[in-house]
Amino acid sequence: MFRFFFDIDGVLLDFEGTYVPYIKNYFHLKIPDDYQPNCWYFSDLLTHDQLMEGWEQFIASKEFGQLSPMVDPELFNRVFGAYPVHFITNIPPENLEQRKQNLHSVGFQWDSLHSGGFVSFDDNPPVLKADIIQQLAKDEEILVFIDDHPDNCVNVIEHFSDANVWLKSRPFNVEFTHPVIRRVDTWDEIIKFSHELIRESVTN
Repeated sequence: MFRFFFDIDGVLLDFEGTYVPYIKNYFHLKIPDDYQPNCWYFSDLLTHDQLMEGWEQFIASKEFGQLSPMVDPELFNRVFGAYPVHFITNIPPENLEQRKQNLHSVGFQWDSLHSGGFVSFDDNPPVLKADIIQQLAKDEEILVFIDDHPDNCVNVIEHFSDANVWLKSRPFNVEFTHPVIRRVDTWDEIIKFSHELIRESVTN
């Protein structure tokens, strides 16, 4: 049995496609239409104070719940619908319902949705994505984890050495390399590699 874990913003949903126009309007910035972020924290556009202010304003806005899919949800559901699918995103837990409605509105199907990652939104230590996987994974399962942040991928492979951990290519992670973590450039590749894994498990 396979169990699939997906990051959301930047993997399933186009975070920058909504966030960048929002902060462009909010801060009255001059940002070219073809802008691609080269830093996870948008430090090429924003000061630290602007980043914090812009983020707080964005997660409180209706736009935060209107991200567009980066893969056709119907195709996603056909490919992965026969297996347990879990979404893990590093947003405040109180905003999970907004992201849940966003995912529902565009048509994704999944088994559970979680807040997790290296950023903590309270005074407690962060709940890492490997921690959440530990709670959900069962013995003898083949785990597949897909994220666009290298730190999350390393966190998972360090705890689940047999997992299939794939890094979704983004401009800010192009320099990252790892002997085990597999880079995937497009959703076509993600689906292709998933089909290959499933076929291999059947033949074995």
